[in-house]
Amino acid sequence: MRALITGAARGIGRSIAWRLARDGQAAGGAQLTLADVHEAELQALAEELQALGSRTCVVAGDLAAPDVPGRLVASALQAFGGLDAVVSNAGIARPSPLVECAIEDWDHVFAVNTRAPFLLGRAAHAALRASRGAMVVVTSISGTHATSPLGAYSASKAATLMLVRQMASEWGPDGIRVNALSPGLIVTPGTAAAYADPAVRAQREQRVPLRRLGEPEDMAAVAAFLLGPDAAYISGAELLAVGGLAQTLMSSLPMGGWQAQIHAAAAP
Repeated sequence: MRALITGAARGIGRSIAWRLARDGQAAGGAQLTLADVHEAELQALAEELQALGSRTCVVAGDLAAPDVPGRLVASALQAFGGLDAVVSNAGIARPSPLVECAIEDWDHVFAVNTRAPFLLGRAAHAALRASRGAMVVVTSISGTHATSPLGAYSASKAATLMLVRQMASEWGPDGIRVNALSPGLIVTPGTAAAYADPAVRAQREQRVPLRRLGEPEDMAAVAAFLLGPDAAYISGAELLAVGGLAQTLMSSLPMGGWQAQIHAAAAP
């Protein structure tokens, strides 16, 4: 598989790169274009994946700049002659209440989280049409569940979910599948500080029906599925990889008098 992965140096993107490299071993090795702002970490990852038999191309760039998505795609095409998959994983959050959100922060978050996937997809369209390839955009449970104090982030991910549906609708006739992967509570370098307090971590784990936080490898497995042949008839979908968290709103509310009634009804 010839794949372009953004945000590949750390967390979910790094795990996706590892998963595609391992999956590609049986087919003679994956051909991976790795993109991120952390160039030194990308180079180290590239060497690790080459040891698995993958060919790699490293491209550093900040997706907030409008010319970078096209440059990443051009580098992938130059390195490997085509593209079978694009994983738009890079994302950013600048927490603040909406009433305090600076316009510069709002625009930057939307540039990385929403505009960049659009520009990546548009730049890769011809190559994906030629290969009848697929695109996965990493969104978030926050795209459908308002999350304070992440007003700009939640709004950008909601917009990106609609972008995924729009691309899937317009590009489906070209044989291109586009889907969204929405993680929930995942332990990554970007979220590690939030889980450093054992009490906070335990509280969050208890909110998840599976009683654990997600790992980047969990997300990588979902991305590999969406890019692969087993998902050949899936397009325009949002796959929530949240351990059941999205269905827990009512169960998280205090039961009050209802709890006594339930126990009374259950008594012999």
